[in-house]
Amino acid sequence: MFSIIEHIDYLMTRHDCVTIPGWGAFIANYDPSRFDEGQEMMEHPRRSIGFNASAAHNDGLLAQSIMRREGLDYDEAMRFITDSVATFRQQLTMGCEVSMGRLGFFKLNEGQHIEFVPFEDDNACNRFYGLRDLDIKTVSVLEQERQEEESAAAAIVPKQRNLFSRKAGQIAASVAVLIGLGVMLTTPIIVDRNHNMASISPEVSAPQSQQLGGMTVQQGVVSQGIEMVESHPAIAKVGNASGKYFMVIATLRNQQELDAFKVKYNSLVPYMKMLDYKGYTCVYVARSDDYNTLMDLRGELPESLRDVWIYN
Repeated sequence: MFSIIEHIDYLMTRHDCVTIPGWGAFIANYDPSRFDEGQEMMEHPRRSIGFNASAAHNDGLLAQSIMRREGLDYDEAMRFITDSVATFRQQLTMGCEVSMGRLGFFKLNEGQHIEFVPFEDDNACNRFYGLRDLDIKTVSVLEQERQEEESAAAAIVPKQRNLFSRKAGQIAASVAVLIGLGVMLTTPIIVDRNHNMASISPEVSAPQSQQLGGMTVQQGVVSQGIEMVESHPAIAKVGNASGKYFMVIATLRNQQELDAFKVKYNSLVPYMKMLDYKGYTCVYVARSDDYNTLMDLRGELPESLRDVWIYN
């Protein structure tokens, strides 16, 4: 199941402005590198992400990205963007936050206005990825430190003592090496010759089975036919037989993706039904004439599927 969020996240790494028609525009702001003399630190350039709700015109950038990757035409891409924006507004009305990947999230503030809260993420701009602040000392500070070190060395350690200390250190290192060689050469090595050897006619024994609870384990292999099945009473109560709204949990391209999805979420297989959408297979698990009823069912789904698509 694809989402416009992943397209927005991708486009913001390559553009300074990405517009969501009918919602607003994400805009990149730059701060150049600068030297903080008080902290003796060179700060790397930074890029922060802001949002302007007034710039909601359609520049075609987001629609082209969806067309190129998902194989849709322009009208289909615009319809998908419009449906996504309607879902964002519905989530905010219900008191939920709308996540925008690595960029940040939207919420309603105390005045019931939409507010964007950005994340501090260096990956928001690949051009600055890996840059860090540098500790840089001025030439005058380095010269002062050098003079202080020379004065301290001249006052504490005479030259003759320096020569003696170097020779004493070399002698101590040589003695340590000789002691290490002596210990290594004189320590006996025990060889175990009773280990299992390969023979011309090896004996083959059958693997032993053990009982662990309700599962059979044979040489560390657990029977693959036993798995836990979760229950979803709320989804079962709402049902998927009727209603103008569909709670879509996945949009898949082919039968291979559908089979893999069923294996991954096998507890939802009894509730799954298929819906054709522009050549894609949409998997839904509930239907209702009430939009809010389907939104309330998200808590019944695994956490990775709670970004549902309510299709009308």
